[in-house]
Amino acid sequence: MRKKGPVVLGKFWIYWCEKCNVPLIGDTCSIHGKDSVFKITLTPPGDVRFAFPKDIELIREVFREHYGVDLGELLEGKIVLLNKIPGEDDSYEIIFDGFIFGIISFNPRKLKWKPGLKEEGAKLLWEKFGKSLKKWVIIDRGAVEPVKNGANVLPVGVIEAEESIRRGDEVIVVSEDGEVVGVGIAKKDYNELINPQARGTGVKMKRKSKGSGKRLNGRKATIKDVIKANSAELEKKVREARNFMRSVAEKFKLPVAVAFSGGKDSLAVLGLAMEEFNNFTVFFNNTGIEFPETVEYVMKLREKYKNLNFIIADAGDAFWRAINIFSPPGMDYRWCCKVTKLGPITLAIRKHFPNGVLMFVGQRKFESFKRYKQGRVWKNKWVPNEIGAAPIFHWTALEVWLYIFSRGLEYNPLYEKGIDRIGCFLCPSQSLAEIQRLKEEKPELWEKWYRELEKWRKRLGLPREWIEYGFWRWRRVGRREKVLAKELGVEIPEERSWEVIKFDIKEEEGKYIVRPSTKLNLTRIREVAPILGNVEEGDNYLKAGENIFDKDKNVIISPSLEEAYSSVLLLKRAYECVGCGVCITSCPEEAIELDEKRKKIVVSLEKCTHCRECMNVCPLVVIKGVDNIL
Repeated sequence: MRKKGPVVLGKFWIYWCEKCNVPLIGDTCSIHGKDSVFKITLTPPGDVRFAFPKDIELIREVFREHYGVDLGELLEGKIVLLNKIPGEDDSYEIIFDGFIFGIISFNPRKLKWKPGLKEEGAKLLWEKFGKSLKKWVIIDRGAVEPVKNGANVLPVGVIEAEESIRRGDEVIVVSEDGEVVGVGIAKKDYNELINPQARGTGVKMKRKSKGSGKRLNGRKATIKDVIKANSAELEKKVREARNFMRSVAEKFKLPVAVAFSGGKDSLAVLGLAMEEFNNFTVFFNNTGIEFPETVEYVMKLREKYKNLNFIIADAGDAFWRAINIFSPPGMDYRWCCKVTKLGPITLAIRKHFPNGVLMFVGQRKFESFKRYKQGRVWKNKWVPNEIGAAPIFHWTALEVWLYIFSRGLEYNPLYEKGIDRIGCFLCPSQSLAEIQRLKEEKPELWEKWYRELEKWRKRLGLPREWIEYGFWRWRRVGRREKVLAKELGVEIPEERSWEVIKFDIKEEEGKYIVRPSTKLNLTRIREVAPILGNVEEGDNYLKAGENIFDKDKNVIISPSLEEAYSSVLLLKRAYECVGCGVCITSCPEEAIELDEKRKKIVVSLEKCTHCRECMNVCPLVVIKGVDNIL
């Protein structure tokens, strides 16, 4: 079930210095003290970040298309922040000059961005552009007070309106004296809106939250100004993070490493580690589906920081091999993380740090409820020999960027292209807005993924909208996706399934007979059979524990339903193993090896004690399970 509403993790405001006209991470400006500081109330969780030039370009484009004017002059030379807020897809509050100007939201039905103005933003636009704007409605004096008190605008109260208005458009509502009364949604087209005889609501007024800051006169500022105003508070954050790293390192007395993804958060942790430690390792997991720029960026840093030991856990083509077994990944079906991340990482840690490692990672509590609950120090059950710790757990995105800018750290060039999620380019956790950005900025990557999705769309008999509207991002669609599918008039199965091998289990004369949809290959089964127990071989059968694999009858005979399930999973692991390596490091006897040529596991009969621990970590078992393959 999807978690409803935002993750509430603390403060829902940001401070602003009136004299500097810059945001603050604390209640005191390092230059002007507290006297010129005020709060801007934010929509939770309030994880604001700086807007890059590409973000400014998008904002200008969205407002130009709707309101017909260019915000360039208003935004030029200003510190602009974006606050990601809950919505159907990506939505951001736009903050500059000490107030929340408005919102941009991605419409998952029209697959395009739309603007939204706060009342103060509407006032600014009307003051600046007046009737040269599009999408405005002027109401008579008698309608002003009722509208201010919560009433909607009726056509009888409309004096004048801009001709491009269509039903569903956001409009600025102005009195005939030139006062901006508010912002609303047109419930009628222009012709009906100006018809005093028309019945029903003309404009449905939007209720805007109060306390969103006070609009300043527009003093220009730079990132250097922001750093100066925040220097004292930022250094407090840095000292706390470094003290945390030092104390954790002293407690566990393990080799120190930094998990580096190529994103801003891990870059901040890398910077902190370089300030705190003389000797540590940088760990990069190349999933094989990274942005090319990210891999190039990591290699560039490796060359730059030659004093650091860089280890690369490389998944190679594991994703592209595994997708044929699992089908496309989803937000609720993240086999890809197990195959391309956990497997290579655990193998690399076992190789380089057999006695354990302390891994500092760039996790922040604002990113997800799961990470918030996990805490600041943890042991990952999936990654043996690793202690994880998060130095910037309490930092906001703004604080992360302030640190990066203050230290002059070189960041991933993808941020300048408007790509804010640095990770696998085809990640199912992407929003539709992020996928749209991928299409625009990296068309060659999208085309590669589109061809793969199209193959699966045809194989599963799904409509084209399955790709176009991002339904592929779920294995089991939720309520919101069902509503969208209904509005689009398409049939999307509630759950998609794909199995290379299927099984049927029936009880016959006290035994459980498993009939697979493929032939039993005893040669391959023998390589993993020790997992179930002692192995006995005959001319046309193989016995593993109490399970008999009968080649002539092409059945598996098990003494119990539980053992029948285990034999099914063993056969899956034998045939469908993608060589991720997760099970290898979980084996207490080191009885499992990887055949590098075939990318299949092989179990040692001499070493295996049949504990079946490897069954508990294999993605084929954990993610798919018995219920999905019978």
